[in-house]
Amino acid sequence: MRIFKSRHTRFHRCVALATFAVAASIVTLLHAQQRSLAARQAFDPVAIDRGSDTSRGADTSADRIALYQALLDLRNPWTVMCVAAHPDDEDGTSLTVMRHKYGAHTVSLFSTFGEGGQNAIGPELYEELGAIRARETMAAAEIQGSEPHFLGLKDVGFSKTRDEAFKFWGHEEALRRMVLEIRKLRPDVIITNHSTTSNDHGQHQATALMVVEAFDAAADPTKSPEQLKDGVTTWQVQRLFVRVRGNQGPGGDSHVVYIDRNEQDPVRGVVYGEEALRALQQHATQGPWPKTFAEYANRFRAFSGQQGGTPGQLPMIRYALVKSANGAAAMPAQESHNFLDGLRLSPAVAQELRLPDFTATAELLNDLSRTREGIIETYHRGNWDTPGKVDPQRKALMRAKMERAAALVAGLHLTAQLPKEPVIANATLSVPITIENTGTERIKVDNCGSASGTNTAGDRANYTKVNHSRMTTERPLSPGTSFALTDKIQIPASAKINVPLAKHLYEPSALGLSLDVRCEYEVDETKLGIDLPVRVDVAPPVEIAAASASPIVTSPAKDGKCGFHPVDFKLRISNHQNDPVSGELVLFPTTGPITGRGSATRKVELKPRDNVDEMFTLDGCELSKSKGGVSFLLTTHQPGTVPALAVPVVVADAKVALSIRVGYIRGFDFSLPNALTALGVESKELSVDDVKNGDLSKFTSVIVDNRVYESKPELIAVNQKLLDYANAGGNLIVFYHKNDEWNPDERRNRPQLAPYKLILGGERVTDENAPITFIEPDHPLLNVPNKLNQDDFKDWIQERGLYYPKEWDPQFHALLQSNDPNEAPLKGGLLVADYGRGHYIYTSMVWYRELRGGIPGAYRMLANMISYGR
Repeated sequence: MRIFKSRHTRFHRCVALATFAVAASIVTLLHAQQRSLAARQAFDPVAIDRGSDTSRGADTSADRIALYQALLDLRNPWTVMCVAAHPDDEDGTSLTVMRHKYGAHTVSLFSTFGEGGQNAIGPELYEELGAIRARETMAAAEIQGSEPHFLGLKDVGFSKTRDEAFKFWGHEEALRRMVLEIRKLRPDVIITNHSTTSNDHGQHQATALMVVEAFDAAADPTKSPEQLKDGVTTWQVQRLFVRVRGNQGPGGDSHVVYIDRNEQDPVRGVVYGEEALRALQQHATQGPWPKTFAEYANRFRAFSGQQGGTPGQLPMIRYALVKSANGAAAMPAQESHNFLDGLRLSPAVAQELRLPDFTATAELLNDLSRTREGIIETYHRGNWDTPGKVDPQRKALMRAKMERAAALVAGLHLTAQLPKEPVIANATLSVPITIENTGTERIKVDNCGSASGTNTAGDRANYTKVNHSRMTTERPLSPGTSFALTDKIQIPASAKINVPLAKHLYEPSALGLSLDVRCEYEVDETKLGIDLPVRVDVAPPVEIAAASASPIVTSPAKDGKCGFHPVDFKLRISNHQNDPVSGELVLFPTTGPITGRGSATRKVELKPRDNVDEMFTLDGCELSKSKGGVSFLLTTHQPGTVPALAVPVVVADAKVALSIRVGYIRGFDFSLPNALTALGVESKELSVDDVKNGDLSKFTSVIVDNRVYESKPELIAVNQKLLDYANAGGNLIVFYHKNDEWNPDERRNRPQLAPYKLILGGERVTDENAPITFIEPDHPLLNVPNKLNQDDFKDWIQERGLYYPKEWDPQFHALLQSNDPNEAPLKGGLLVADYGRGHYIYTSMVWYRELRGGIPGAYRMLANMISYGR
């Protein structure tokens, strides 16, 4: 049986992240980003080997998977791009199938980092949340076998129309960025979950329109002509597919591609949908997700209404072909299981590349010697040492794939130890490198070290490369042996800082500095090479960051200096250098120009790679008289920029009733306890066990924070204790929940949670400046102890409220009304009812965002809620 035969084909050009895509098991930028955001340790190994498997031997399962994928990749010359508005909007199943089943080069392109969403696991919001979601997306992409890219458009929260999204993005700027990425990444096929005909999230609608427009614009030299330089050329996508949702038909005589997520991956031993679910689970801030594929399938059917088929399985994913390029090859059949069916290479590209064609990939794994000979023969025949003329970028990418497969089949493994701590500009970085031969033939390593790179700072893939010298080794490597060496890399003085990522999220170099290690070697008298892409984060020499909530909020206090509560504010000072540093940390009561000596000074001593926390107690006078906020400056004897931190100060004129004591069941956010502290209220965080077994009567109010019935589902079983507390005279306050985690549901054993009927819908008020109408302006909740007015709803952040109630018992009083432009008013944003001798308040307004942002009116409303009935 002849396994190898010659074939004319093409591969895509090497883009900023292309070397990261050659195989799912290669350690990629995904690992690097995870390292930079994880807990810091001394050194971190990155390697081209068999993924996370640490055992040795050429027949390990991970070895076979990595080699199988590398050989499969050589069969497919096409690139498939999935475009999505936010992290977790990508079709991970189709990306997984196209890479793991068909060997296509797969990339995902996200309009935003998803920073405007909600956080299901922690307190981070906005840019801090975007930094986490970038990491989650990279981890998901690693499992999918794809590479992620970001347009860096700002996620401002839920939008109802694409016009609303474009108001913030700028239609032309957003389209320009997408055109640039298409020209760089050069996909043959684009798929997207988003449709121009849907009425879902406005950013989905806007992204869908941009894809349609960019399909043609990327190929038009008159569109964004300034991009056509430094190797960037026009690019014509061949096909655009849009997902067909639910039970709807594809429409007309559209060609339809069916992706079967229940099909089993022949080498990984799981169905493709299970691999995709594992990737989806990486988006933890948007969970919780099903733990098993069967659970996922059953939940999907229950909520989507798509029934039928085998229990525990999912229906096919369907895509309709909505756009084809002029002259593009037609789909060979009305129905298909591959987006690439029927595509043919242009004669010019086909003449430039000569690649192996093999149909028995599994058999290649059983005869590695023969496989190695076949790859080397193909390497000689393809003249891979010569740059391509028709499309040099594609040939470079194909060469990387060829070298990847050759190294794996020869048993050559390359590992680099990178420091987990960030580097600083103009520093020298020592990188230990280990080269190991786990194969059966002798390998001669000619030289190994850091490869030269080019500056890619303009690429919104958010990476910067650095140039450096190479080392010569020239030594034999017998089977079963290894050797180590050290590469010294000079970090450029001009290296852009990207730590902390949240501060630099929208900058072109946000994801760090790329340092590619390359080894050249000889096997079977053939010279080959292999690249190991690695990356480091760049930090300032010394960094000052807020360890307490910012902005600083204070409120009136009868016993406080100048009539205001004092605030304890903690700073963290980090030394990212390998040398100690000392200096003085000075507090100035302004965020404007710094003059004078400051109002407080602390001496700071930092060991190399150390950090210390400093606590400042700011009294009411300092806070009330500060000019917009306070600033902290660290003066050292080192030349360069003086580390500084400016923190806004908000004085909220919010009064609370006397003798208030609040218990709260906290969600993932700390906005509520921080706000209670700012109000000077005695408070205590309650566990579910405290609710079940404790004495709630000692609290004047108990607050159930945002989405706690979802994050702490065990609270549902003891919810009656909360209702009994209110019935006995307590004041029970519940912040917003989603409709699918609140409404009574027998399938999920969820009873009615409120004392009276209260059914949530999915309606939102997304305009943060939407008018507020006081339905019952004289109601005590709006007047005592603070008389609310329209000024309390000024300068809100992102939105008014979400998941508004759509039905409620007449016992409830609806106090506030609001609506987005041209929409019916929503009246359930603040509901209050008497219950027994106590009270029950439910509010779907986004107090947590406003409290976190220091909106004074939010503090006045919270003060009224916890004072209600007192």
